[in-house]
Amino acid sequence: MLRFAIPSKGSGYDGTVALLESCGLRLARSNPRQYTASLRGLPDAEVLLHRPADIVEKVAEGSIDIGITGMDLVCEQREDDDNLLLLYEDLGFWRVELVFAVPQTWIDVSSWQDLADLAVELQSQGRPLRIATKYLNLVRRFCYSHGINVFRLIESHGATEAAPGLGYADIIADITETGTALRDNKLKIVGGPILRSQACLVGSRRSLRRNEQRLALVRHVLELFEGRQRGRRFYSLTANIPGASVEHVGQQVTARRELAGLKGPTIAQVWDKDTAQREDPSHSAHSAEDWYAVNVAVPQEELLPAVDHLRSIGASSITVLPVQYVFQAQSETYARLLGKLEASDSHDDALRS
Repeated sequence: MLRFAIPSKGSGYDGTVALLESCGLRLARSNPRQYTASLRGLPDAEVLLHRPADIVEKVAEGSIDIGITGMDLVCEQREDDDNLLLLYEDLGFWRVELVFAVPQTWIDVSSWQDLADLAVELQSQGRPLRIATKYLNLVRRFCYSHGINVFRLIESHGATEAAPGLGYADIIADITETGTALRDNKLKIVGGPILRSQACLVGSRRSLRRNEQRLALVRHVLELFEGRQRGRRFYSLTANIPGASVEHVGQQVTARRELAGLKGPTIAQVWDKDTAQREDPSHSAHSAEDWYAVNVAVPQEELLPAVDHLRSIGASSITVLPVQYVFQAQSETYARLLGKLEASDSHDDALRS
């Protein structure tokens, strides 16, 4: 069985379920209070529901094979751990930012440099700048790299926004999605994001290396995620276009190469239902009234330009469908995973020899 962990609740859980269902992997839970589930479409996987922070630790130690968690937690807890493999960096949801926030009454503090100056000023008064956060490693590294050298981190794992109001911290460093909780607690964001985070997929080097059965299941998941994420960026267009030949229509469609599809258009002659009698379809000579069906896949941002281009060359009856999946010759993410595992095996073999 492949042990696959997902967030147990919140926006991470909701986004994960939506992603899995869009890939044909429906989560099945007999009881919403249970912390185990199965996946219809991947019967050899056991789904375990955990806190996102626990997922990072359990995948790193090898008790879970793969898991969906937040990139912020990966960077905070196990960024330099060779046993934690980043399989898919951006799954397209659960987007948050790690930011500094200060009381709104601090009108003279609006940048990281202002925080550095404030830290120096507080030091002259005999105390450090107090920062409440659960991201001790990320915030410490960030402060030192941005000239904030005198500070004290106060670990906080809940209601961090209340820390300045309660008096046990001067400022906070916390994640935010909309900023509403910060504003409700009369805080404002200072500077840009310390880190931008999103849902990611991590894997365990310990449990996956040299395990062909688990790797086959991981490949299944990666293929679906990669194909679905790529497919979301495209639309499939089909149009009827008049022309003298396949070559003629192809030249017209590809006149704008950026709108001509992934590899190029697919073109086929249309059997005209309004024509009572047609020439032999194998006949090489076509009249100017022949019609051809053209299919192209274009990026979302090029949808209307592609429609206008097809119209300009006489297209009619243009239909548009969202693309579910786009699969390449091989899965890039799975190939990278195999490369990481092979490099690890070679390194370990070298050490043993």
